[in-house]
Amino acid sequence: MNVAAKVLLTGAGSLALTSLAVGVSFAHQAPATHKKTVVTVWSWFIAGTMKQAIKQFERTHPNVVVKYSYYNYSPQFLTALKAAAASNSLPDIIGLQPGSLTQQYRPYLAPLNSLAAKTWGSHWESKIFPVDRAQMLMGNPPGNHNVYMLPQESQVICLWYNTQIFSKLHLAVPRTFTALVHDAHALSSHGYIPMYQGVAGAWQNENVYEMIADQIAPGLFHKAQQGQAAWTSPGLVKAMTVWKRLFTTGVFQAGALGDQAYPTGAQLFADGRVGMMALGSWWLQEAKYAPPIPPLVRGMKGFAPFSFPALTAHGHVSPPVGGIDVGDGLTKNGARNPAAWQFLASLVDGAGEQASLNALNDLPAFKGFAPTAAVSPHISKMYHAFIGQLSHAENQRFAYPPVQTAFDNAIGGVAAGKLTPMGALKQVQAATKKALGH
Repeated sequence: MNVAAKVLLTGAGSLALTSLAVGVSFAHQAPATHKKTVVTVWSWFIAGTMKQAIKQFERTHPNVVVKYSYYNYSPQFLTALKAAAASNSLPDIIGLQPGSLTQQYRPYLAPLNSLAAKTWGSHWESKIFPVDRAQMLMGNPPGNHNVYMLPQESQVICLWYNTQIFSKLHLAVPRTFTALVHDAHALSSHGYIPMYQGVAGAWQNENVYEMIADQIAPGLFHKAQQGQAAWTSPGLVKAMTVWKRLFTTGVFQAGALGDQAYPTGAQLFADGRVGMMALGSWWLQEAKYAPPIPPLVRGMKGFAPFSFPALTAHGHVSPPVGGIDVGDGLTKNGARNPAAWQFLASLVDGAGEQASLNALNDLPAFKGFAPTAAVSPHISKMYHAFIGQLSHAENQRFAYPPVQTAFDNAIGGVAAGKLTPMGALKQVQAATKKALGH
């Protein structure tokens, strides 16, 4: 997730430090629009990269003008969507995340199955990475196999560290929880923020917890939100206990409860004041933005990713989690505009997507894509490692809005010391039962 205000849901896939505007609209060109078909698009997908995607599309569709409105994800984009839905004035295409957000706006979206089959053939879904395929249908009512959003880009969630700070302090990348605590204390003692956590924004909380939970009990997080396992299962309670320890052992910074990952944390990380931070594959995009940008970000020479450390001395690091970073839906308004589908298709499996990948915006969702622009060997190595992880990544999304809200409240309560791990997860269990009608 890579946007300047990716606050609620991960992943972030389009939240660059260089795009801090709120509600910025543009058309790539300014022709006499009354002679051309207009496609309207709203998203938090980074404006500069979208401009390149629009440029490529309009070059081959000279009778179409794409008008894009960029918003910070929260609260601006979410507020704009809510108001437009209430007044039946949604644009043709809206940015979406799988599961919770898509389900919230499903009544306003057109099914995409038949359009996708006509464009890419009857086996089009096989072109998409497995975790993304599963997430496209997350939260659909039983028996509803319609696809209401398509993945524009994918992400792998991980931890990043500042390689120069670690080298300066003679620290090794932590492979165990004990080593993580040791490194955090060393960073703090030298005036650095150890691991920046934006607790106020929720999405980082979800992702860090999921990394921990999938190490302890792979797949249990996903099963719990589907009602196939209890949130109060020992593995999920243990994961919440470890989450709490990140605060009590000083791994997270003081004041984390009121902090946001974007733009504050990401800027501090880019400026070299933070040792570690939970982000994802989208962090690569910072290497492609023009100056002025912090020297550490240029070429990604100051950063490298790593997995959440093993909780025990002889354990394994957390498996990769991820899936759809940002997707797109065709509104019922947009379904009446054939050019809108053509542009959406370009964004997810065409020239628009290639333009995004060349900007290192994130990973593709459709197989067979890779950046064609020149990148450094360091970036290329990280990019291809992320692609390999995406092939077997665990789901990191919520299917149902009430469950996500309950979880965010619960994990925040544990962080603040207001709820015990078991008490918090009992609340999530109750919300899940209600959401599923149990």
